[in-house]
Amino acid sequence: MFKSNPQEIDIPIKDVEIHSKVINTLKEKNTENLERTMKMVGQLTPVFGNLVDGKFFITDGCARYKAAQNIGLKTIRCIPINIPDEEIIKMRMISNQRVKRSYIEMASCAEHILQTIGSTQGKKKEEWLGMDNLESDDNYGLAGKDRFELASILLDLPIKSSTLRKLMAVYWHNQIDNSLGLMDGIDSNLYSIDQAYRLIKKDEKIQEKNAFKEWRNNEISNQAVWSKVFHQSSDNLSNLKKYRPNFAMFSPTYWTMKDYRNQGEMKFGQEPTLEEYLNNCKKFILSLIEIMDENGVIVIVIGESFSGGYKSILAKYEMMLIDTGLELLGVCEWVKSNPSPVVVENFYRPANEKIFVCKMKGANVVFNPKMKMTKEGKKMVKKSHKSKDGSNRFFVQDEETVISNIITTPVFNNSEYKKYDPNFTHDAPCPMEIYDILTQSYTLPGMTCIDIHCGAGQGLEVFAKNGCNSIGVDIDIESVEFCRKRMDMVLGSENSEELAIAA
Repeated sequence: MFKSNPQEIDIPIKDVEIHSKVINTLKEKNTENLERTMKMVGQLTPVFGNLVDGKFFITDGCARYKAAQNIGLKTIRCIPINIPDEEIIKMRMISNQRVKRSYIEMASCAEHILQTIGSTQGKKKEEWLGMDNLESDDNYGLAGKDRFELASILLDLPIKSSTLRKLMAVYWHNQIDNSLGLMDGIDSNLYSIDQAYRLIKKDEKIQEKNAFKEWRNNEISNQAVWSKVFHQSSDNLSNLKKYRPNFAMFSPTYWTMKDYRNQGEMKFGQEPTLEEYLNNCKKFILSLIEIMDENGVIVIVIGESFSGGYKSILAKYEMMLIDTGLELLGVCEWVKSNPSPVVVENFYRPANEKIFVCKMKGANVVFNPKMKMTKEGKKMVKKSHKSKDGSNRFFVQDEETVISNIITTPVFNNSEYKKYDPNFTHDAPCPMEIYDILTQSYTLPGMTCIDIHCGAGQGLEVFAKNGCNSIGVDIDIESVEFCRKRMDMVLGSENSEELAIAA
């Protein structure tokens, strides 16, 4: 690899010293890295100077000479240049002038060096290049550090070995995906090596997200899911405990706004007082908590009731949820793009409902948020607000971004269930789009989901289409029978479970 210059000669180190014209111009240097390199591969670059009567006086290469002394070399490789004493300082200035190399060129040369000294020729593996956790030198053994220190010294790079590791990470990322132009950005001083490295870390997370999305879609298409529908009140779900649902989503009845059929003795939604309504709601929640997976998520879609005046139902419902021991992840606002033409005395036309997103206490939840396309519709580096020291900050914007907690959709369209049975009717079902947004965000294929007020079964269908098993519960026998028919058609009768009728 390294060939000797024909003019090079080995001179005993006892016969070598630094030229008197040079010694007063030197600054103290730390030669530890150079010493370690010379121990590993020997002296690769000779020193220059004047040979006079068997004595060699160094004019260039003083650090290599000191390192050779410190590690105990007996001889040192020299090239005699024999220039007049009065020209020595001028020659040092001329010979040490350098044209600034681009970072792309540095990285390309460093790649060659790293491949050559690595344990496996040509590979770019983290385990031998020391590319694990680049943030700190504390995470490296001596061997891992030496490769980059050796490359820095051999190439005489103007950056530390820790910075070279980050530059190489950017360089290799750039070879795979150049859409962000990170190496060009470094060379044009748009951002530092450290900034570019942090940008590739963010881009890797985007790539992981896209890989997960592809995996999820494949898993959904490969899942053989089942559906069960139970005719019973949801105030006691103990018979369903064996299923341990991972995700629950439902829309309870409004209070005193509609006369729902077949509500049994509880008459849910028709309670004489708001307190009784909330107490019944609490019974459902507590019963659901008893059967949920410990990392489960519960989503409730509920609207305010304006019958008889504003009663702060949603505020009180939220406090009731907290009282059950659930932890609120947040609240979404569902804005109806085509609200019903309801007239409320002394107030505006109601056009929204709340979506409470809760988790079991201490749960580690799945969250893969619903996304939407950005304005640009492509991945790119964008400038953020400046940091405190006035320097520019950057971030990687994906082609998609997370939706906000304001969800705008039309109200339910009965064509969603009329195709299964044109004679079936249901009061105020929640639209499938609302179910779909939340189900996508909080489930994985193969999970089990439950709707404890399944009604027309739109939630059950959405669960299945997201690769999840579905459990439906409803007190209304007509809704239960319809849901069975619906899921038979969605899954095919051979994949649908028998209708379960609770005692």
